[in-house]
Amino acid sequence: MTGEIWLVIPIVAILAGTFSRVVKTWLRLKAQQQLLGASNRELEQEMTALQKDRAAILARLENLEAIVVSQTWDALNDHSLPPPQKELKVASTVRRELGTAPAPSYQQRAEELARRLQG
Repeated sequence: MTGEIWLVIPIVAILAGTFSRVVKTWLRLKAQQQLLGASNRELEQEMTALQKDRAAILARLENLEAIVVSQTWDALNDHSLPPPQKELKVASTVRRELGTAPAPSYQQRAEELARRLQG
């Protein structure tokens, strides 16, 4: 029986060493997963903030495009007319632009802008 104990002791020692290495590796991986999980949450928050910023910038860009394409903008910046005629032109273009006609699409606005820049 003592001979068998000497056989069991090395086997138990080998298994204990293997088990401790497995546990250390598992704990290290668990710590890395927690770090990655925290960085994932940070990236998701940053992505959400960037998406909100992008939406705000796109809305501002649409407003700027509408201003540039606007005939009222042209009337306001037409320095060749005397002030009374300029006011009449601005008032008439504002009435036309604020009319009940449906708003032109971006494609139509771009085409109109291209026509005005060409001619």
